[in-house]
Amino acid sequence: MSDSLEELLRQCHRTELLPLAEVLKIKPEGMALDVLARALSSRVRQRGAHIVANAVVRKGEGPPWTALVRGVARRQNILLSGDPKRAELEVLAWWMGEHWSKIGTPHRKQLWTLMEMEGTPPEEGKAALVEARRQHPKDHEYLTTRLGIKALMFAFIPGGGCLMAWFWGRPRDDLLVRAILKVAQLRQALMHRVTVGGVGSPSSGKDAAIAAIFGFSQGNINPVAGSTTTVEITRLPQSTELFVVNTPGMGDIVEAVTERAREVLDLIDVYVYVVNAQGGVQAREKADYDRCVASGRPVLAVVNKIDTLRPADRERYLADAREKLGASESSFLAAAFDPLPQLSETPIGLDEVQDWLTQQLVALGKSPSELPWHHA
Repeated sequence: MSDSLEELLRQCHRTELLPLAEVLKIKPEGMALDVLARALSSRVRQRGAHIVANAVVRKGEGPPWTALVRGVARRQNILLSGDPKRAELEVLAWWMGEHWSKIGTPHRKQLWTLMEMEGTPPEEGKAALVEARRQHPKDHEYLTTRLGIKALMFAFIPGGGCLMAWFWGRPRDDLLVRAILKVAQLRQALMHRVTVGGVGSPSSGKDAAIAAIFGFSQGNINPVAGSTTTVEITRLPQSTELFVVNTPGMGDIVEAVTERAREVLDLIDVYVYVVNAQGGVQAREKADYDRCVASGRPVLAVVNKIDTLRPADRERYLADAREKLGASESSFLAAAFDPLPQLSETPIGLDEVQDWLTQQLVALGKSPSELPWHHA
C-alpha cells in the first residue's frame, strides 16, 4: 500500500471519488480529477490525525496514509499482519467482526443478496467473511469491501469506548474508519477492474480477435453501454470487472458515444490494435495507432490474417508494418485469429497475445485472475 493516498486516488475515475468526498464533506463541483484527489488526500490526512501534532510537528500536513491506518489499528486494538498492502483489509475485517451482528436481519439478507451470495447470511461478521471466501475464492476481497461499504448504511461507526467523545484535537476515528473502508474498496476496484480496448478498421478482423482472445462473441452478448455503430463495451459475465471495448477507430469517437461509454474509454488499461495483413498500414491505421499511444496506456500492435501472406513475404511485410507504425519490437506481434482451416483449426499467435496482456496488466497492479485464460 503506497504512502501516497493521492497517487491511488488519481488512478480512479472522478465519479468513483464522490462517495469519499461526501464522507470528508468536500464539495467536488468544478474540481478536476487531480484537484479532487489532492483535496481528498489532504483532508483525510488532516482530519484523521491529531490536530495539534499536525499544526506543530507537521506544519499543517497530516501523516502518511499508512501511518493513519496503523494509528486506527493501535487505538482499536486491531492486530495487523505487518503487510502494508493488507492493512486496509484487516481494518475492514475488524469492522465487519464488530458491526455485522448489529445490522438487522432484514438488512443482512438484503446485503447478502445484493452481493450475489447464496444461502442465509451468518449472524457474525467473521463467519460472513469466511463464507464470502468460500463462495467467491477468486474475488472475495473485492466482494467483502463492497459488502462492508454497503453495510455502512445500517451501522454506526465505530462504537465501543470513547470514540464518540473525543478530547479536542484527537484523531477522528469515526471519519477515518469510514475513509479506510472506502479507500479499501477503491483499491480493490482498481486491482480487479480491467478494461481492454480493441481497435482496428472493420476489415482488420478485430471482432475475430476479440472473440479468440477473450472467448466470447459480442454477437451473443449485449453491450452494457455505448453505441453499437461506433463502440461496444462488454462486461464479461464470468469476470468481476473485465470490460472489453470494441471500436472501429479512435478518431473523433468520444464525441459520438454515450456518456457512460466515454467514462469507460477513459478507464482503458491497455489497447490491442489490430492491423489487416492484406491491407497494410495506411494513413488511417497510423493515425488510430498514434491516438492509442498518445493515451499513455500500453498498446500492442497485432498484424492479423498473417496466414494469408506467403511465408517468403511475411518477414519483410512485418518489418515494414512495424516501421510504419513506429511500434517497439516487444509490443508487436503477428497472428491469425480466424485462420484458413487448411492451415490451422485454432488461432495462430493467440498465446503470445494473451501473455502480453497478462504481463502488462500485472505491471499495472491488476489481478490476472480477471483474465478468462487465468480462470480456475
